[in-house]
Amino acid sequence: MQSVLIFDKNPSLADALAAQLSLPQSINCKGYSSTVDIVATVKNEAPDLVLLDPIHLSLSESHDITDFRRSLAALAPEIRLLCYSFDISSPMMRAAMDAGFHGCLSKYCTLQQLEVAIAAVLGGGVYFDSVFGEKLRDSSDDIAEECLSAREKEVLIRIARGLAPKQIAYDLSISAKTVETYKSRAVQKLGLADRSKVVEYALEHGWIS
Repeated sequence: MQSVLIFDKNPSLADALAAQLSLPQSINCKGYSSTVDIVATVKNEAPDLVLLDPIHLSLSESHDITDFRRSLAALAPEIRLLCYSFDISSPMMRAAMDAGFHGCLSKYCTLQQLEVAIAAVLGGGVYFDSVFGEKLRDSSDDIAEECLSAREKEVLIRIARGLAPKQIAYDLSISAKTVETYKSRAVQKLGLADRSKVVEYALEHGWIS
């Protein structure tokens, strides 16, 4: 029997979700107010999964969400966490991911989505609903672009504009071979298969108009 703890500032909601999400012989869910000592509760209950809204945590500069996650991991190294929040911003998702959460769901999601998410995370996977999934894709694009050097980006922009490697080499005062090296590195970092994908990426990110 796997154990799930659900914490929310509305204890009635936590109890209702626990009742709906529990499965006989499979998953036992318990609801708690997020005002309780979550770390102490986790120590006593030893759950496999914790579902909570990070904005309800009592955090500070000296004890942020990552420190909170470490406190739980010290008690139960295998514990898994799901973010369940009305805050569907990219900063929220990044903070949860950096802290080691295994997924994010909006509180606008359906009960069925919650069931799927819990099953996926308990099974060793991760889960992001459609709202956070879009944030995740945007975040991945931003991170990939940040990995490009200035020269790699310059080369890709010129390729997207239709310039030949020899012309790019002349414009940037480098060899055609070096142009190909920058191009290969850049498309690999961004996961772009061919020139058409380079053009699409450049248009989507405002590099060319």
